[in-house]
Amino acid sequence: MGRKGALLGFWIVGWVLGVFAWMVKTPVLSFIQSIGLSSDASQALIAGLFGSVVMVLSVLAWSFLSSSS
Repeated sequence: MGRKGALLGFWIVGWVLGVFAWMVKTPVLSFIQSIGLSSDASQALIAGLFGSVVMVLSVLAWSFLSSSS
């Protein structure tokens, strides 16, 4: 798999996780707000969490795809 394939794979994973984050945003936001955080802080927490998940999955996928067997 070349660089274009790896980039396409990372893009697809990021897109899927972004759509998933959008779908679960409302219930998660309600839960986080119920523990006392403001709406802005809750949204920042969600964005940071899903952004970090995308980056970790991307690095893991890259490491497995680029490792020599």
